[in-house]
Amino acid sequence: MTALRPPSLRAASSTSARVVSLAFAALLAAAAPTVATAREAPAPIEGAALDVQDGDSFLMRADDGRRVRVRVNGIDAPEKHQPWADASRRHLGELLRGRRIRLEPVKQDVFDRTVARVVVVDADPPERDAGLAQVEAGLAWHFKRYRSDQTDEGFARYARAERNAQARGLGLWRDATPEAPWDFRARQRREQAAEAVPSEGSKARR
Repeated sequence: MTALRPPSLRAASSTSARVVSLAFAALLAAAAPTVATAREAPAPIEGAALDVQDGDSFLMRADDGRRVRVRVNGIDAPEKHQPWADASRRHLGELLRGRRIRLEPVKQDVFDRTVARVVVVDADPPERDAGLAQVEAGLAWHFKRYRSDQTDEGFARYARAERNAQARGLGLWRDATPEAPWDFRARQRREQAAEAVPSEGSKARR
């Protein structure tokens, strides 16, 4: 028959186990990495546009002398060789050239461009959102894929502007079946990949 320990010894043993367990948990908590609860937004950048490459990107000279490559947040403009590409680029140039510009950065993209909300400070009306203006004119799509890069209010404004431009047949919405830039890029990639794969006939001739 197994001998039983006195109640006092069992209680002491249980208390010691709890103390050890609590101490171990405290050590683990101290060793765990600290998780940031908030991320500070990047500081705005002010300056002037130097060159407009297309309807959603341009080069800017900041007040501190830096040259900043900018991708306008919230929109996707027609690619080169797509209909309305030139009109989109010209319209963005008219919005930006000779104006005071403020960038509200969101992130850096894979091409190391600063993705930012672009505000034309001294426009008429002032504080004009350049990306929204492109969508309102029917010269860019609302880039809904990156919804998390916009505030809820901003996303709603852009979506509403696109619906209005489409309903009024403005810009690219005059075309019966305008091809979105992301679809155009995907099609180009597929065609390039198909061209890179040798046909069965060319294999046989080798």
